[in-house]
Amino acid sequence: MSNDTSLVHDLSIGHCNVQGGLISLGKTTEIRQLVRRYDFDILSLNETNLNDTIDSSTLNIPPCYDFIRKDRGKGSRGGCGMLISQKCAYSKITMKTDIDNIEAIWVKIKSHNVYICGFYRSNNFCSVDVFIDYMNECMSKLHNKKVIWIGDINIDQNNITASQYRKLDMALRSFNMVQTIQEITRVAKLGDKFTSTTIDVIFTNCYSDFLNSSVLPERIGDHQAIKCQLAFKVRKPARYEKLVIRNRCSKNVVSLAEFLAVNCDYSQILECSDVETAAVGLNEHLNKYYDEFCPLKTIIVHDNYIHKPSGELLKAIKLKKSS
Repeated sequence: MSNDTSLVHDLSIGHCNVQGGLISLGKTTEIRQLVRRYDFDILSLNETNLNDTIDSSTLNIPPCYDFIRKDRGKGSRGGCGMLISQKCAYSKITMKTDIDNIEAIWVKIKSHNVYICGFYRSNNFCSVDVFIDYMNECMSKLHNKKVIWIGDINIDQNNITASQYRKLDMALRSFNMVQTIQEITRVAKLGDKFTSTTIDVIFTNCYSDFLNSSVLPERIGDHQAIKCQLAFKVRKPARYEKLVIRNRCSKNVVSLAEFLAVNCDYSQILECSDVETAAVGLNEHLNKYYDEFCPLKTIIVHDNYIHKPSGELLKAIKLKKSS
């Protein structure tokens, strides 16, 4: 890790139930803004609503982040995902289990030996008893390890007399874990009434390493995002992606065209005895001078970067800047 303190910060982990937001341009834009605003190293996502017909490369995910996903096997509803900064040294962990209907993703932060699980438990897919069995099995395997669970548990943490809450609370206590989110995370309309619940949660057995844990004002859908910061120094996420492109500015293109039309020597190509040899020679000739007149350059891709904008768009941008 770099000794430059400006390049590191405290590990920042967030979570949000996006309610299918990864296939919506508007919601993915909100996700990108959320990641940038809070410099998340990890963002756990619930209800990704993806399936095997949707390739991750087609999604509008933030630049400089890896995306790990676990789609729901029975249809596209549900599922979870995790965005992880490429600056953060991590490894994906496979928790081998025979328990079905579990939506969870595990990673390990290498520099601090902390295990993080981004999960989603919905009542119609995974019962409380099944999820607790899974939690017990995982925590037993991670004996004496620092562990953080973050996601939507769909058990109101304010309704402490409910049987679901009591079962979960007993499981947490057995592994010395606490639930760190205390404020309301979801306000929903049920019939003519509004319900206020705390169902987006963070469970951990390393609370002494926490700097803060809170509900954020931002939300995507009807869930508030949540966040925690830990006293573990990691490299800051990159804000912008670097991209290598050809420098095809109008000046370079005009210079290339003039050279090919006036100064280029085609004599060897014209002396070729067959068409195929001439075509290969011409292609090599053009590529040589294309590389010379339009060299590669590295650019920083901002959120409003557009690859190969149309002439009409460029004119509109120029007109707006001049006004």
